[in-house]
Amino acid sequence: MKRTVQDFIVSGFGAITSILTAIVLFLIEQSIGLSIYTWTVWFIIPAGAICAGFVAAGGYYLGAKFFNHRTSWLILFNMVAISVATFVLVHYLTYAFMEVDGRPVHEFVPFESYMDIRLRHTSVEFRYRGAAKLGTTGELGEAGYLYALLQIVGFAIGGVAVYRWLASEPYCQTCSQYLSKRDKQSRFSGDADQFSEMVKIFLAHIALDQFQEAIKKHASFGERRSRKGLHLQSALELRQCNRCGINWLNFSCYKWAGRDWQEIHELHYSTFYKADAKEKVFSNNGES
Repeated sequence: MKRTVQDFIVSGFGAITSILTAIVLFLIEQSIGLSIYTWTVWFIIPAGAICAGFVAAGGYYLGAKFFNHRTSWLILFNMVAISVATFVLVHYLTYAFMEVDGRPVHEFVPFESYMDIRLRHTSVEFRYRGAAKLGTTGELGEAGYLYALLQIVGFAIGGVAVYRWLASEPYCQTCSQYLSKRDKQSRFSGDADQFSEMVKIFLAHIALDQFQEAIKKHASFGERRSRKGLHLQSALELRQCNRCGINWLNFSCYKWAGRDWQEIHELHYSTFYKADAKEKVFSNNGES
């Protein structure tokens, strides 16, 4: 019963952000003529819809975190449904406030007919990097439905992205709550041999359940700030359950690929562990 009540409450959070997102998109379109949710990259990636769906489902994430509501297939369905509903709501707001000769358009045609007309008369404008106009497709006709479907898929992807983000958050099954952030360390190095040795020793300590020693080893390695020539990075994130005190350690490594950091997936490691009561769980050498 408690979980069912939480389902409804968390869904309410998602509904609120969905409505607010739809209103903002509607106001932007009405005021400056920009339909942000229709923006695509290379005509097939619905970037605008994905971002809008992500924001619309954001309330679900906040509600789930606030009530420590664990992810489930029902939450995934609700997030996707809320994101897709935002697409419909944006169009309905336009329909509700549109006038023809001073009279509301809903007095002339039902919403279904309005959508049919709008989708068939949709045209797509091409721009280079968002500035130089390259041309338009003209009215899409029947293809307007496919273009709308692409946007719906984009809204759904945004909802799925929020779900995956929430599902990746460490969760204490015993206490039924998400873990709180405690410490985060990032270390940088330009010496591959020293980096490899640090990783080897770090994982060796972990294998022996010497978590505090592993944390200290990482904290004393390399440099705290990135600079030219330091092409290797290790990151250590520590979280803890505020009730039972169980800890979660997440270790990841990256290499500089010219423009951004790429994770070395083979070196990724995460685990839950219980610290010795006599030990300090976190290192004072970590970075906040």
